[in-house]
Amino acid sequence: MIDSEFNGNEELSEEEVKAFGESYKKAIKKAVNKLKEHQDKKESKLKFKEGNPNNKLNERKNSSDTFSQAQRKAAVKEAMKKAHQKQQQVKNAEKKRKAAVTVKDAAEKAGKKVIQAVSSSKCGILIVILFLIVFMLFTTLATSCSSSFVDSGTAYIATSYMTRDEDLIACNEQLNNRENGLREYIDHIPDYYVDWNEYNYYIDDIGHDPYQLLSYLSAMKINFKYDAEIQEMINKVYDSMYQLDIDSVHEVRSETHIETDADGNETEVTVEYDYYILNIRLISRSIEEIVIQELKDAGVYDLYLAMMQTKGNKPDLF
Repeated sequence: MIDSEFNGNEELSEEEVKAFGESYKKAIKKAVNKLKEHQDKKESKLKFKEGNPNNKLNERKNSSDTFSQAQRKAAVKEAMKKAHQKQQQVKNAEKKRKAAVTVKDAAEKAGKKVIQAVSSSKCGILIVILFLIVFMLFTTLATSCSSSFVDSGTAYIATSYMTRDEDLIACNEQLNNRENGLREYIDHIPDYYVDWNEYNYYIDDIGHDPYQLLSYLSAMKINFKYDAEIQEMINKVYDSMYQLDIDSVHEVRSETHIETDADGNETEVTVEYDYYILNIRLISRSIEEIVIQELKDAGVYDLYLAMMQTKGNKPDLF
């Protein structure tokens, strides 16, 4: 049965399209069979009228059959009309779906071109602002497909690193160098703390997610350069990431041994001595743990999360 409550604006899945095609064929076949069946009944009734002396009764029946026939024809016609309408709606829905895919691809390409232009320009922030203003105006005038284009393009820009690749790489290299220096220092602690009797190490992992660093800097500064201000921010992050504690413990221990005097007498002797222990403990935290409150206070934590999800649209930077 044709669904009279079909909404022309709803999207139809591939399964629904196939199901509709089958129901459409069945509706047509059913309508043809009804017409054939009615034609056979009509011929039978005409023969009955010719051989029946009660012509008035036959005329009333024929009149009733003719009215029923008109109703059936109208119902079949209406069913075929609705079936055709739904078929057209199915085609329109498929066209909209394909158009949306095309628009999305175009939006991403446009967004990439804008990112490239911004990265190489000294007026990058101004370009982004103008681009977003134009897109907002375009949204008020465009159709639904055009709105998808606007949303896709704007989202691509909003989640992208605006800074040049060489500056982004330099930021990560600075933090890498600080971490490498920390590893080297820990490895050579016996060279700096000489003559301790014992060295105990309790070391957390050393390392970081480069995209946490870049997403943090980009959310806070948008389009930045690797300058003294950024370097100071990175140093501050490093200082908060790692806490190295070196603790020296002095113990007085004793040792017992047997001594023999000149007469051959043995005596048990206890000797005390100093024993020094050096405990090295490194506690590390992720960048996100450190900067999360700062991002929230600045109102850009959601932007940071979006950039983390897309990796600034530069997933192959490292």
